[in-house]
Amino acid sequence: MRILVTGSSGLVGRYVADELEKAHEVILLDIKQPHRQDLRYFRMDVLDAEGMLRAVRDVDIVVHLAGIPHPLNDPASKVFTVNTVGTFNALEACSRNGIGRFILISSESTLGFAFSTNRLWPLYVPIDEHHPLRPEDPYGVSKLACEMLCQSYTRREGIQTICLRPPWIWVPEPTERTTYRLLIQEYPKWYKNLWAFIDVRDIASAVRLCAESSSLPAHDVYFVCAEENWTGRESRSLMAEYFPETKHIAEEFGGAMSLLSHLKAKRAFGFQPQFKATDIFLD
Repeated sequence: MRILVTGSSGLVGRYVADELEKAHEVILLDIKQPHRQDLRYFRMDVLDAEGMLRAVRDVDIVVHLAGIPHPLNDPASKVFTVNTVGTFNALEACSRNGIGRFILISSESTLGFAFSTNRLWPLYVPIDEHHPLRPEDPYGVSKLACEMLCQSYTRREGIQTICLRPPWIWVPEPTERTTYRLLIQEYPKWYKNLWAFIDVRDIASAVRLCAESSSLPAHDVYFVCAEENWTGRESRSLMAEYFPETKHIAEEFGGAMSLLSHLKAKRAFGFQPQFKATDIFLD
């Protein structure tokens, strides 16, 4: 298959593109220089609607990663505009070019916990795709809007849209490893992130599985995450200390199990995470 990857120069995009390129023809699209010179590349801003229309041609699938990854370093209006309008432009380009499948990298921030200003807690754990979505911040709201855009293009145009909701994506890069070690030491500060993560190699695998699956529905959303939380601590103890309001805890919830469930993704397209937080630090 011929697959276009937007945001291909980012840390996550590079891993996704390289994983897909093992078995498919990959085309890169980003405003930054590509990480590889041997692949076709469009220097493109996803806010350029006409440019996106030209770039999204003669491909089988568009994998959309381009956007602002959190609301902390940019004005709220920029975060929301880049993410939503960029997704709209990509979907519209798919529609007008007859592209049949669109894979969106959404976020668990659609749940609302990560950047909340009001006290929130899980209504139950493990959290699955039926849990209410309560984002308050421009990033979480933008990702939810992007999912709604996907659903609308499925209804109107028949494009298959698959939305993956990863939590914090960890990458085995030297600078990031230093950050992760500090996070683990200071884990109480990060309860809003639910201590959930996914290794970048697992998100790349999830994208490939979605691209290659022939049995997915016309539109759906899936959490994809590691099996365990990144603290290494017992999850029920974490819940008791940081989310005592949560009363509905599944009987099977134990050990260091992630507060997010990837069971739906496992059933739908065979997703099975291979990496733990400790694997990030292995050379």
